[in-house]
Amino acid sequence: MSPAGRDRSGGPEIGQSLKDARRRVGMEIKEAEERTKIRARYLRALEAEDWEALPAPAYVRGFLRTYGQMLGLDGEMLADQFRRRHEEPTAAANPAAEPLLQNRRRSPGSRPPSRGPLIAAIAIGILALLVLLWVLGSGGDDGDEGNSARTAKMGKKQGGGGGKEREKDKGGLEPVDISVEPLTSVQVCLVGGSDDALLDSQILSEGDLEQFGGEKKYRLDLASGGDVRLQVGEDSERLSSEEAVSYEADSEGVRAVDYAGPDCP
Repeated sequence: MSPAGRDRSGGPEIGQSLKDARRRVGMEIKEAEERTKIRARYLRALEAEDWEALPAPAYVRGFLRTYGQMLGLDGEMLADQFRRRHEEPTAAANPAAEPLLQNRRRSPGSRPPSRGPLIAAIAIGILALLVLLWVLGSGGDDGDEGNSARTAKMGKKQGGGGGKEREKDKGGLEPVDISVEPLTSVQVCLVGGSDDALLDSQILSEGDLEQFGGEKKYRLDLASGGDVRLQVGEDSERLSSEEAVSYEADSEGVRAVDYAGPDCP
């Protein structure tokens, strides 16, 4: 840390500002963890500016906003300082990294690239293959036995397939982008397909927008219910509940599931 707790640009160190503010209000790390729902090890890493011990920069900015506001600081200013000091220099030194950042967090008005044509082409190919197999399989059948075999095959096709087909569909999910836009103040836990907390029980206010991408499956917990707009790929859906609720989201849509909280992930 630079002398007098200030960085090279003359502004106060982020970690020192958080530590000083916490000590001024006489708060222990454990109490801060309970009030912010951010794990104690992450709070200590923020105060020590041990950025390597923290998740991706998007999560660090969210932690800084929540922790700073709880301590009476300007959380948005702390998040902006982190972005300018620790993200922008990295992007300038490594231009190849910029498209990845732009892909993971888009501006509120943008939409993820369309995968509709690719999905349609795959669906047509699968349907054509099923029809060909049915025709080949029914060619050697005679009498009632042939009719029964054809009926069984058609039943499987029209009924959406059995357990094996559903497993195949589940395993064939595509990576999809997701954005969470609170319409009221809500406590949000968002978990990716690898069980990593993308939003670790953070309080989001109306007007905030959190966007992520690259996962095949997500779980969204609203610890106290609430009202949010969830966009998954090109589909947007408003979710509203007066009690704690969980949702699963993937390239096939959004559905309510048994509440998985209060722990996150």
